[in-house]
Amino acid sequence: MQGLYGIIQGAASVVAIIFSIIWSKNYNVSKWKAIPICITSQFLGFIIVFLLTWIENGFTKFGAQNAIRFYPFLLLIGFLEAKVFKEDFLKVIEFQAVTMPLTYGLGHFACLIPNCCSGFHYQPGTIGFTIANALTGTDQLPLQIFESVSALLIFVITVIIAIKTKFKIKGYLFALYHVLFGFTRFLWEFLRDNQKIIQFGPINGATSSFESNGVAMWGISNLAIWSLAILIIGIGLFIVLKIYHNKQEQKQKETTTVS
Repeated sequence: MQGLYGIIQGAASVVAIIFSIIWSKNYNVSKWKAIPICITSQFLGFIIVFLLTWIENGFTKFGAQNAIRFYPFLLLIGFLEAKVFKEDFLKVIEFQAVTMPLTYGLGHFACLIPNCCSGFHYQPGTIGFTIANALTGTDQLPLQIFESVSALLIFVITVIIAIKTKFKIKGYLFALYHVLFGFTRFLWEFLRDNQKIIQFGPINGATSSFESNGVAMWGISNLAIWSLAILIIGIGLFIVLKIYHNKQEQKQKETTTVS
């Protein structure tokens, strides 16, 4: 099982690398830069997750738990990659805006194997049970499928927007990716069978292994907060980029007027 999990994750990375080679032509980036940029983003991301898990476990053991926690660091990763590979910073993060949701969307299907990242168990006769049973034949909501599909939809959206805007490099695509990914993951966290930091109330017809009384609770989880951080970074980045580009356009107009 663990081997199959690794194969699916590895295959997702390979697909993302192949796509990055094809996609790089639109940004005038050589394939010899596109490949390491794609690999480095994933590698540094998982290093960050391993370190965060190590810290959370009291500096006793590493782990690759909850990969979304490196997404708030993607700006920093993009900055480092731009410096190392001598590429424009905005170009690098625009590149990430397409390759990252593709990697995540395909790779997250692997979570169906160990059944991690799963949703609540629902009792027969409830809407949750009907949906879960139709998709997996079990009583458990398959959040892994929902997350993978939503990430792949974000991938499609970013590709379409990039094509329609004729691959103009402004960084907005990266900001949009953060907003969409952070928002969707924040919503999925409400349906996940995990410990809630803030509890709102019981979910009718659902049970949870994280509650001592066996009652599933609506609430905000640790990962919901991380997702919210990703969403806020996206909104903040969009505002900063808008101000930056407006100033650049103003300077260009002033230069043209003087000339």
